[in-house]
Amino acid sequence: MLDEKLRFMVLQEYGLSKAIKDNTISDTDLKLIRKSTDNVTIQNEIDNILQNRTHKKVVENVTKYQRVQHLNGFAAARARLQYKNELQALFSSEKYVSDLDKQEIEKTLPR
Repeated sequence: MLDEKLRFMVLQEYGLSKAIKDNTISDTDLKLIRKSTDNVTIQNEIDNILQNRTHKKVVENVTKYQRVQHLNGFAAARARLQYKNELQALFSSEKYVSDLDKQEIEKTLPR
């Protein structure tokens, strides 16, 4: 709790608008700013950024999974499992996953 307050104070000092435009800001910091601010414009901008980042993660993991989907061997099996787990985690926990991304994940993963 104290850590979050300190982080938010530092981000506020830096400038919230400036901070969210910085590509190196973490998703955790973006979620902290969204939770701590009442500015609707900043909240909407953060939602858009997080949706874009989540979409990129989904596309990246789907591509990686498809790349190793039909390979044989221990390393390929481990890679498939890792990408499958990452996609399932995104599907179930991330509120920023769009319906299209969820459909893509469902289409990609075996039942």
